[in-house]
Amino acid sequence: MEISKKRYRDKVDWYTNQNLNYEDIVIPEDMSIDHKFPVSVGYRLNIPPEYIADLRNIEFIPIKENIMKGNECNFIPHYIQEYLLGIVKLEIKRDTKVMQIKGIKRAKELGRYTGRKLGTKESPELFFEKIKIKKVVELKKLGWKHNKIVEELGICINTVTKVKKMMDKYPHLVK
Repeated sequence: MEISKKRYRDKVDWYTNQNLNYEDIVIPEDMSIDHKFPVSVGYRLNIPPEYIADLRNIEFIPIKENIMKGNECNFIPHYIQEYLLGIVKLEIKRDTKVMQIKGIKRAKELGRYTGRKLGTKESPELFFEKIKIKKVVELKKLGWKHNKIVEELGICINTVTKVKKMMDKYPHLVK
């Protein structure tokens, strides 16, 4: 749902005031609230108003200086950089998936794509024979949490989740 620039500004102002009131911060005399990363840029980039209103993005500067600054953007707080990077990563992932689907469709049209070959799926027995999987099983039996196992072994969280599911599904194979 697209909101107007004025409505966006109103939301940023509301969140900003809520944050200042929550922290009991009073605006110094002859100063005004400045959003280091401008509200107008946040609106154009579709950044949620609560990100722009975050206290890490707020400073107090003289009113005249704030008026002269306008919507000039010389600073992007780290947390906003991370938010923007997350958006870019999602876009890349989505685009990759779309391109993969197009490639498969094209390969099927040309008769080159046959899909996964029969018998190429790994058996549970072979899965549990892998050295790293054995280590995960061992740590799970000791009661370790998923994130600690990931940290210790340097593996993906999805691998630990798969091991846990396989342990539940095939308890007789767990040694």
